[in-house]
Amino acid sequence: MNDGPLERSILRDAARWYMRLNDGDTDASQQARFEQWRRLHPDHERAWQLAQRVSQQWQGIPSGLGLPTLDRADRLSRRTGLKALILLMTAGPLAFVAWRESSWSADERTAVGEQRQINLPDGTQLNLNTDTAVDVVFDATQRLIRLRAGEILVTTGHDNLGRPLRVQTDQGSVSPVGTRFSVRVESEASLVTVFAGAVDIQPQYGAMGARLSAGNQVRFDRQNVLTAQPLLPGSGDWSQGVLRVDRMPLSIFALELSRYRPGWVRCNPLVSDLLISGAFQLRDTDLILSAVASALPVSVVYRTRYWVTLQPRLA
Repeated sequence: MNDGPLERSILRDAARWYMRLNDGDTDASQQARFEQWRRLHPDHERAWQLAQRVSQQWQGIPSGLGLPTLDRADRLSRRTGLKALILLMTAGPLAFVAWRESSWSADERTAVGEQRQINLPDGTQLNLNTDTAVDVVFDATQRLIRLRAGEILVTTGHDNLGRPLRVQTDQGSVSPVGTRFSVRVESEASLVTVFAGAVDIQPQYGAMGARLSAGNQVRFDRQNVLTAQPLLPGSGDWSQGVLRVDRMPLSIFALELSRYRPGWVRCNPLVSDLLISGAFQLRDTDLILSAVASALPVSVVYRTRYWVTLQPRLA
């Protein structure tokens, strides 16, 4: 068997299989596909064994960071847990610690389920959504908000010194033109929504930027600004503690709700296409889950406080 380095794509596939199989909803066909993938190449088996080893070593990460095991994922979304597992497989626990501390050491941050408003020296209002980390740098030449994780809503103030205001993410920068807008960090892109005014978006490595006007939203990565879309109803209502949705597929709703409570909210594929509408108070996510069960033919199954599944209601 080859003992050389494993390709990152194979490590990523192994991590995804690990997370999927530990969801507990794997059926026979998925299990068969996994076994087929595992036998396809010796490196697949090596990557799978590595995924199992690093998950068992998770408890070895310093306890002061308060991290749970991957199998419980008490404070990790599925996407974050996947990213963490890939990082552990490629670089080891110390690199993972550095990754987590990069957001924990931010100037301002919120916990899962917490929202907070900050008033900056120039009068700019900065609303931090759940699980958000930002740095704020005001100096002689700039007003910089560095968004490390999560989502912010910015209502711009007036700077007597004429310093430009920018929001920076890993994908690039957003510069407002007298406006109210939000920026959300996703796995490989940033999502910008403009409620008033306009913003200029400049990808980190892209030659061409774009201007986004009020009433629109757009994603951009490090190279390109994608096609703008009309903003979704209730896009900024989270700043008032409300999750407002209109005919949203239940699978997407579960992902959104997961952002506001520790752990995971999973959706069984049999009910993933059910549509849900309403305005939900984020201060009580268990009450939201109860409301979903009342409005739709689903049951809410708590494996633990941190592991919740929406599944078809039994007759």
